[in-house]
Amino acid sequence: MLRITQLENGVTVATRTLPQMHSAAVGLWLVSGSRHQAADTDGYAHLMEHLLFKGTAELDVRALACRFEAMGGQINAQTGRELTTLYGVVPGDQAGALTGLFVDMVLRPRFDDRDLALEREVVLSEMAQVAENPEERIDEEAVAAAWPGHPMGRPILGSAEVLRAATAASARGFLDGTATGRRLWVVATGAVDHTELTEAALELGNRPPDAAPAPTRPSFVPGAESRALAALGQCHLIWLAPVPGVADAGNPSLEVADHILGGGVSSRLFQTVREERGLSYGVQSHLEQYSDTGLWSVQTACDADRRQETQETVEAVLEGLMAEGPRPDELETARSHLRARLLTEEDDPQACMERLAHDLIYRGEALAVQDRLARLAEVTAADVQHALTRAWAQRRCLVLTPAD
Repeated sequence: MLRITQLENGVTVATRTLPQMHSAAVGLWLVSGSRHQAADTDGYAHLMEHLLFKGTAELDVRALACRFEAMGGQINAQTGRELTTLYGVVPGDQAGALTGLFVDMVLRPRFDDRDLALEREVVLSEMAQVAENPEERIDEEAVAAAWPGHPMGRPILGSAEVLRAATAASARGFLDGTATGRRLWVVATGAVDHTELTEAALELGNRPPDAAPAPTRPSFVPGAESRALAALGQCHLIWLAPVPGVADAGNPSLEVADHILGGGVSSRLFQTVREERGLSYGVQSHLEQYSDTGLWSVQTACDADRRQETQETVEAVLEGLMAEGPRPDELETARSHLRARLLTEEDDPQACMERLAHDLIYRGEALAVQDRLARLAEVTAADVQHALTRAWAQRRCLVLTPAD
């Protein structure tokens, strides 16, 4: 059963009770990410995620950690381009207490300059790890190439220079400006009691009612480029295409098209590039969508002497699928896979919680599983072909080669 309560200042509490479960997934969602940062706060959203776990006015960092561990669940946080989330999966009888801790962390964080200095070093260490990790660097390079000069194209970890200048006071100011009523959501699924969680979240009703500022949509830049990147052992090829936001009506067709293109081992790309040609160990496609835009990416890696052949093969698969559309067996396999994934996620409270949160934040409504399945079943070969052509007709290809 789905229940939604909105406090006077716009804070929303949404729960979906799943009687068959003994556990609960609880998330405190904040509409604040790297997209919402100015040049002088680049990296603050992610830094905030770290600082919130340093304690509250009454609990130091160790006491807070002990509270979490005593609940016996998994508690963590994540910062993205548009959302920051504190979340956990705990026994149902701990859901209210976990919500209360999350609220306390946001309203009464123990910010001081010593904590900030410690966490700044942790984040700078994260940046160094990204610099040494080819896969993560490649992702950053790809997004920056697709959305140059826009906050959406910047690394989520932010700017080292900005973080070195941060203070506890500036961090608190950033949190005060972003943790406002219409940007705060408490979403929980599983063995949850709506009244209990609403009561645990009531104090959030004292925050100002402000909504997030209207974002500027990034402009996608098609084309092709090649550049050398240190620490690479192979050539990495990335194709990018623009797609609509989360709430677009054509998304079921897009999901089916993604699976047919490169979403699994039966996909056109995997079967052609890996199984038939042996050009690469793996090739995959991936959809990443936000409030008003998104990216569809294809990635693979190959030896330098097979770069041209690999690039031509992937391009031929793209062109062929756009021109011909999917075969009936491909369409059925993709729909069956996505249907199975939806149904199995119903047994995972965290997956249910994340899906409900994204529905409410981005769509303004929650879609029942049966509605999703019905939309999936309606996707036709023509729909898939349209989704492919709409996106990949204006693609960008980025080739990253090992630096000498």
